[in-house]
Amino acid sequence: MSTGITLAAIGCSGPVAHHFVEGFATEGVALKMLARNPAAINLRYPDAQVVQGSMMNPDDVAGVVAGADAGFLVTPMGMNNDPSTEIEAARRALAGMSAAGLPHLVYTSCLGVDRTQGVGILDAKHEIERLIRDSGIPFSILRCGTYMEDLFDPRLELLKKGKFLFPLHRRRRFTFTSQRDIPRFAVRELIAKGQALGRAIDLVAPGTWLIPEIEQLLAETAGFKIKAPPRFPTFHIFRALLPFFRLRKDRMSSVIPLLVHFDSHGYLSPDPVPYDGNFEMTSLEDHVQSLFAQSIG
Repeated sequence: MSTGITLAAIGCSGPVAHHFVEGFATEGVALKMLARNPAAINLRYPDAQVVQGSMMNPDDVAGVVAGADAGFLVTPMGMNNDPSTEIEAARRALAGMSAAGLPHLVYTSCLGVDRTQGVGILDAKHEIERLIRDSGIPFSILRCGTYMEDLFDPRLELLKKGKFLFPLHRRRRFTFTSQRDIPRFAVRELIAKGQALGRAIDLVAPGTWLIPEIEQLLAETAGFKIKAPPRFPTFHIFRALLPFFRLRKDRMSSVIPLLVHFDSHGYLSPDPVPYDGNFEMTSLEDHVQSLFAQSIG
């Protein structure tokens, strides 16, 4: 069912944004996308209007956001723990959005980025949030927890073997967000209501979780024991491999510093800024239940 809303999804042609794009389509939004290879993206999203171009070119961005009711931006993670590539991509995309007069930008960010952390992924979000605030574009920033779809879904076969690959400090707490909630929230609570928040909020599921509590939830849902591997040696092997990943300019060269940060601090908002509306987030319990039910079905 069409909402009459047109949304320009920038930086969403890759696999990381798959749940976002599908979610917006499910919400009845007419999608405009930017891609270097439109034919390939049209095969994946046949109902989207895909325009050839790059988010690194402000003119391309301006062309695709022209006439849209809102824009949704995903910025590309830099390699080697270097935030500069992601920041520059955001800078250029914002220049195009500003030139086109975009009426509302929705941006997904991370928790705890009011200050720099010495972690490339988080520090990029810190600077990009500042760029958005200074851009003059009406905006809503959604700070998200660990994505449930990223942590659990690709590891379903391991989970079915009783293994939960999360070898971090067992006394750290983590917050979660379902990626599928983000399009629902953006459309129903913001864009359809003509509401740009003009600030950052935490868009997270209820509760915080220790690793033993996650293990218990997984085991109760699956009906058999599921355990995370010991921190030693798995976590230390990841750290030892960092120079290898840096040499290859692999995404793990940025992911491992983030894991080291999580191992020391967990992943919570130090100063929570919740949404004050009535939107119901997907709980971790519901996501895990659905994941295992789908695997059985």
